[in-house]
Amino acid sequence: MTMRPDGGWDSTTIEQAHPVGVMAVSWAPATALGSIVGSGELVQKLVSGGFDCVVKVWAFVNGSWKLDSVLPSDMHTDCVRDVSWAPVLGLAKFTIASASEDGKVVIWTKGKEGDKWEGKVMHDFEAPAWRVSWSLTGNILSVAAGSGDSL
Repeated sequence: MTMRPDGGWDSTTIEQAHPVGVMAVSWAPATALGSIVGSGELVQKLVSGGFDCVVKVWAFVNGSWKLDSVLPSDMHTDCVRDVSWAPVLGLAKFTIASASEDGKVVIWTKGKEGDKWEGKVMHDFEAPAWRVSWSLTGNILSVAAGSGDSL
């Protein structure tokens, strides 16, 4: 949804983003990779996670949302409960965290536009992982899990 200057809202839908349902969305940082302050064109991307066990990246192009990337689907074996895109303050890679009902928290990284996303299981809680949240600097990740643990 986009706020208009008059205070009203416009909405744009991503049809069938995840066929069984979307569980979570998170905006990409609005600045370029590695920048300390905003420069140039704003980045309009978001990441979504769904009941289909898949993490997808979307880009806003010419007035509509287009699928940018489907991250490797073998990383999660149950629904993706949450996704969080890390800030890029001075960092050399785009970074996304995903939390799943399967207990796994996966960290996804990508060096630059054109590179492929790579995923690595950061931790397996062996109980549902509910939420992931990055610090403002993008180098600390908090996780809430069904095991009663927080990482």
